[in-house]
Amino acid sequence: MMRLFLPMSLLLPTLSGLQIASDAESPNLANIPTSSPAVDPEVPPEIRKLVCETCWSTVFSVEWFQQAWVTQFGPNRPESAPFTYTTPAWRQIQRQRCRHLLKFQHQCEWCKLVCRLIKRNYRRPHKWMPKDKKHLARMYFERYGRVTYLYLWVERCSCKLPIHAAEDDPAAKFIPNRGVLFDVDSALAYDLIKKRVVECSRHEHCPPPQHARLPTRVLDCSDPSQPHLFVSNDVEDYYVTLSYAWGEKQPNRLKKKNLDSYIEGIPLENIPKTIMDAIMVTHKLGFHYLWVDSFCILQDSEDDKAREIAQMRHIFHNSYITIIAACADKVSDGFLHDRRPTVGNWIHNEGLVPFRCPDGSVGTLHLVDGGRPFFLLEPVDKRAWCLEERVLSPRRLIYATHTLLYECETIHDNVNSAPNFVPLCNAEDIPRLHSRIGTPATNPDNDPTPITTEEAWYNIVTLYSRRNLTKPRDKLIALSGVADYFHQFWPHSKYLAGLWEHQLPGSLLWHIPHRGESRCRPGIYRAPSWSWAAIDGRVDSRECWFMAEDICTIIHSTVTPARSDNAFGEVVDGYLVLETIVEPAVWEVDEEWGGQLFNVTGAQAESLNWTELWDYDHSEVGHARSDAVEPASEGIGNVYIAFVGRLSVQGPALGLVLVPVTDEITNTQRYDSPGYPVFRRVGRFEASPSFPVVTAWLNCRSKRIKII
Repeated sequence: MMRLFLPMSLLLPTLSGLQIASDAESPNLANIPTSSPAVDPEVPPEIRKLVCETCWSTVFSVEWFQQAWVTQFGPNRPESAPFTYTTPAWRQIQRQRCRHLLKFQHQCEWCKLVCRLIKRNYRRPHKWMPKDKKHLARMYFERYGRVTYLYLWVERCSCKLPIHAAEDDPAAKFIPNRGVLFDVDSALAYDLIKKRVVECSRHEHCPPPQHARLPTRVLDCSDPSQPHLFVSNDVEDYYVTLSYAWGEKQPNRLKKKNLDSYIEGIPLENIPKTIMDAIMVTHKLGFHYLWVDSFCILQDSEDDKAREIAQMRHIFHNSYITIIAACADKVSDGFLHDRRPTVGNWIHNEGLVPFRCPDGSVGTLHLVDGGRPFFLLEPVDKRAWCLEERVLSPRRLIYATHTLLYECETIHDNVNSAPNFVPLCNAEDIPRLHSRIGTPATNPDNDPTPITTEEAWYNIVTLYSRRNLTKPRDKLIALSGVADYFHQFWPHSKYLAGLWEHQLPGSLLWHIPHRGESRCRPGIYRAPSWSWAAIDGRVDSRECWFMAEDICTIIHSTVTPARSDNAFGEVVDGYLVLETIVEPAVWEVDEEWGGQLFNVTGAQAESLNWTELWDYDHSEVGHARSDAVEPASEGIGNVYIAFVGRLSVQGPALGLVLVPVTDEITNTQRYDSPGYPVFRRVGRFEASPSFPVVTAWLNCRSKRIKII
């Protein structure tokens, strides 16, 4: 049997009268005189066991710890005057860790952290870690925003750890930060939600909750054991809405055949876990009514769907609060589970160390090290419908993977105000978007400025285009509520399948950022080719509102809605008539960036052998990005370029890459009744005035064309 002996020289005393050294004369923990270990009778044993005798009598002594703590309050940056000391050698640290483990059955949290940084200094290949070398360490605290961090340097390696204290800990008086809430279904959680709503009602830019006309149907949650469908008949009251990802079929959703029986009562086994959780939250918050799409819209009635979708703006905007089941991949998952098992997978190395309070008491300090990326993409962040539901809602409860967050037009925060890991729930700028567009102003002084409203719309389009739809035909439908909301600010502007008339022609310049993100053009018609809604994939529209000079003029614009009762939803037709400079070109497609454009006249281009293109003396005029993977954007071919505008007066000209629309019978280019040639969009181009041919083109006469 092996016996472990620890030399008495490692039993270090509490320091008495030791002055804190500067960087040049750092105290050496390994050379402190030895004596019997001191015992502090006022320190609870559960705190004392957190660190070894050496760390307790040095780093966590009253003098040393307070020297490090006050660095955050100094006039200079804390790095300029940190608390500095010399650690014991690696071999000695391991011995004191073993002694502490045997005595307390608990690792020294500080030694563990120091050892991790020491090893990081010797990670490079062939770099041997000396066992008897002492290391220079620096420690200080710094407050950044609402979060206080502990910084620890050992030689050249460092760590930056957000800190927090428990509410009932003595350290809580001095550390305002709290840990995130893991039990999101606790009485504390519901008390915090109610407190947040009360605070929100005092926010300058947040509309206070008020009674509103209930949606056509809602779930009555007065008795969660016997929920039933309630037909509102224009009753006014508070109600809650649910935003979630279906993720799977819902066989027991509302249909014509079960409408009457659901009014009497819905069997609990027919209600998926996520919806049942939402019923419980609604009830525990003290509300009677909950709106859920699958149980409040007749899923087998296209007319009922269309009517309710046309009311989506009002359904979510008038809601008291929206429950966002952010963490649920599918409707059967639920969202009220304890977060500890999940969070443990990606927030690791949470240490607990003593905290010497300025008033002389001793508490504990939580150190958190997030191991996974700081931004977490939740299931609802991928669903197109959920963006509209979130943007339109004035107050949101986000049941994220790691905790519960509260969001309104003013704040995006953990429900218990814990500053740690708030960015893990990706806000995508959504809270600020809603704040920017605001509520309809009652006086001119409160009107949102035009630039912020325009920017909000373009940002929403960019965010929306990243998300997925189960049914491609819903591309415009799933954003119709947001479009309806924006129409308040632009009442005289016509909505054109995802674009606004007053933003033309600049808004035509959306593009796919990278060719690798292009997808095949949808097989069904859902928007004109000049609309971003005609294609799948992420679009970038940031440049659209930076136009310095228009090169084209919109003569006429129109779309035909699929339903007369929803001008912001699905369309069946649409076209633009532009007066602009149109020139033929050859597009040589590049796999990564979309390809280059060359000046080749139509007659010359038709006579070229494309396999020998590089033998032809042609001139480059610019480059282009394709909208989708399709024959027109594969290989080399004839296109037309229509100039739209410039981002600066002397900057490159931007425009659309077009292909002719041919007659199905004659296989020749189509012309409409006034005689305008008909085209469709396949990409966007950028042409530099440094090319002589571009300068010549910009001096050409404009002509009218039709784009469908």
